[in-house]
Amino acid sequence: MNDTDQQALLQKFEPRETGVITADPQVTEARFSPCGCYLAAGGFDARVRVWDISGDEPTESPAIVGHNGWVHAIVFHPEQDVIYSADSWGQIRATRHDGGEPESLWHVEQAHDGWIRQLDISPDGKLLASAAPDGRVCVWSTADGQRVAEWTGHNEDVQSLRFDPSGKLLASGDAKGKVRLWQVDSGECIREFDAGSLWLLHRLQDVGGVRLIRFNHDGSLLACGGVTPKNGGTVQGKPTLLIFDTASGEQRQSIEFGEDKDCLLHDLVWHADDVLIGVTSGTPGTGKLVMRRPGDEKPFFETTKMANCHSLSYHADTNRLAIVATNKGSNGNGRRLNQDGEYEGNNSPIHLLKMGSDTDSAKTETAS
Repeated sequence: MNDTDQQALLQKFEPRETGVITADPQVTEARFSPCGCYLAAGGFDARVRVWDISGDEPTESPAIVGHNGWVHAIVFHPEQDVIYSADSWGQIRATRHDGGEPESLWHVEQAHDGWIRQLDISPDGKLLASAAPDGRVCVWSTADGQRVAEWTGHNEDVQSLRFDPSGKLLASGDAKGKVRLWQVDSGECIREFDAGSLWLLHRLQDVGGVRLIRFNHDGSLLACGGVTPKNGGTVQGKPTLLIFDTASGEQRQSIEFGEDKDCLLHDLVWHADDVLIGVTSGTPGTGKLVMRRPGDEKPFFETTKMANCHSLSYHADTNRLAIVATNKGSNGNGRRLNQDGEYEGNNSPIHLLKMGSDTDSAKTETAS
């Protein structure tokens, strides 16, 4: 990449912050609505919080309630004002939300035996897929919540999943680096991918796993992200993305998004211009936003101004990013009391950013 290339990329992609929403208590991830008018975030307090971001300042709308634990996964319907959310107790909910009072459409109380790691929705909006530590990949009707398929074969904590752009295939990844590619209509596993370098057994502790899966714009490439772990406990390791040929299963590339202290590649957008936009979270309190092309030796943009970034959402029509981070100086047990003698919990600053100039427009295959 020469200086001319880098300047052209920065002109189109370099972000500037337009605002910050402080979510207290913390949230796990935030996602843009398809129209770009709303931002929804799943919380540690069993709520899905929603902000109207169409004006100069975000205004909070009524929250979605009814979950039992941390809301760990959310996804919007691509064409309807419906939010699908899942929690750490294994429940999935479908809720109509257009900025007013939420309307509960359906819920499955025990969709999985415990923590639901991720949700994804098919491109046509008809199917919802879920993954959990119980080793199952389940597919649900978005219309009524009926389970239409259940696939087994991982025998491990299933940490991630993703529909391909056609909606005909679904990839799922587990805690030991196995990735399975399923044919949606038949439920047949047609291919496996070895992402075992994202996993380490260290002193009886399983470390890492396939934390995210993304396809490129035409589905010809499949990417698996996480960390190349060096140890357990307070994990150290380089945030890593493995890129495979979808048709053959052959690994094409291994891309690092930082150093050992940067640890985990938490979330990623594979932009249609073949640019990878990722966020990382490491210790102590480190976080990065990284932008790079797969074929380049180094990123053309990165910043460390946000701590412990663990969610990234991109809205193509408005060229905006929403990044969930953690407040500076966050801590756990043993943190000092404030001047009122109270223990202050952490919060989640949600950074709103705009990429490039106002005249630039960009498209992406999916908004994370």
